[in-house]
Amino acid sequence: MMDSCLTLLAALLVFLIAASAAPAVHPDACAEVRASSQDLNEYAKIASVKARNVSTDLASFSSSLVWIESSDMCDPVSLKQKSMSCVEKIFGVLMNYSSAVERISLFESCSEFTSTVKPALKKLQRDMSKCVRSLGGKQEKEPSVTNKEPQPVEHWKKPLLCRYTLDRLFAFSILTARVFAVGDPAHHSEGSSHKCS
Repeated sequence: MMDSCLTLLAALLVFLIAASAAPAVHPDACAEVRASSQDLNEYAKIASVKARNVSTDLASFSSSLVWIESSDMCDPVSLKQKSMSCVEKIFGVLMNYSSAVERISLFESCSEFTSTVKPALKKLQRDMSKCVRSLGGKQEKEPSVTNKEPQPVEHWKKPLLCRYTLDRLFAFSILTARVFAVGDPAHHSEGSSHKCS
């Protein structure tokens, strides 16, 4: 009996020593993107709904907004196998939306809607930058400020462009929150129980 107790104690001691020498697991660099993408989703939804309440008119726009497309490999299987293509595309689209929101925030009719979205976009941009770097991806540069002035927007189109941009930002934020629901997109599984709020 005493021998089995000593053997058990020795085995436990060996296990504890081995566990304490195990390498420390570094937190997922994309984990912060999970929270900030969900924050952006929440603020973009509120801003989009408020903008819709102000302008119920619809107009057709030729926009410079960049889209996520099916060829960008943001489906769960592709994310698990090779997530970098999707992550880099999301980061590029995020930079594009940051510029678009900055522009519409100058419209008097839109500035109140963008006041909560802009900080959430900036935080997500910082978090995405860390995530892309940690995954070994290419860093998009900050949108460059050029001397070229953006095309002026007629006064009557400003509320429509505001609504259009915020609606698309909301749709983009849903996809982003879903892709990063597990932190690093490579940890997606087809049966992922993580849901976006």
